[in-house]
Amino acid sequence: MYTDWLIDILRSPETLKPIKYNGTNFESEEKEYEVIDNILSIVYPEDIGGTEEKFNKLCNLFAPLYDINERVMGRILAGVNMIKWRRKIVSFLELKSGMKILEVSPGHGIFQKFLRDDVGEKGELVALDLSMGMLRQCQKRNEALKVQFIQGNAQFLPFDDNSFDAVYHFRGVNLFNDPQKAINEFIRVVKKDGIVSWGDEGFSESYKKKLRMKILLKLNPDFSKPHPLIPDTIYDVKENLVYDGLSYLIVAKKR
Repeated sequence: MYTDWLIDILRSPETLKPIKYNGTNFESEEKEYEVIDNILSIVYPEDIGGTEEKFNKLCNLFAPLYDINERVMGRILAGVNMIKWRRKIVSFLELKSGMKILEVSPGHGIFQKFLRDDVGEKGELVALDLSMGMLRQCQKRNEALKVQFIQGNAQFLPFDDNSFDAVYHFRGVNLFNDPQKAINEFIRVVKKDGIVSWGDEGFSESYKKKLRMKILLKLNPDFSKPHPLIPDTIYDVKENLVYDGLSYLIVAKKR
């Protein structure tokens, strides 16, 4: 189910103390964390609240249709062929064979094939999402990719410090209750000089389709949200414009 390496770095998201596998579930000094359909559920706090909790309910409800929605609505409303962008987006990370990668909020797993291609069979690929429905879609879609799935909160990651070679998150920052805390968590669990990457919707200055901007803003006000601040704990920061200028992807390294 989980590799020894992953079990070794798992921590209580509340205290960051080690947790242990008891043969069925995982447990800490405070509580037991259940494994459901080969997915460890280690969400903290239990009452998420805010926008994130509302969107999580929608994700669980519409998870089986999410892929169709992205492909069709992305093409019709945004005018972007999102499928063609997938490989290019992952290439910005410049991953290497054998790396240990954490993907936060993978949705229905559209990037995992490319992440696995880049890290190879010897690499480790872990995916964490708040939505159990989305994680189950990832399982179905990417059964052969040896992805290790965990249900958790991006703002309280259940991993030890300096555990991953890279953390990748795309299209979810705007939905976090505390985006800055989530980014700081990405940085915490990455090794020194490791890759930290996040991104979401947001019009670039070069985007000129004014009518489409109005339509998209009406449907999704998150397009107008300001980007999270760049912490001083990272360096070599690059902002990549993706989806034809409708989204951005920050790629940086941890100091």
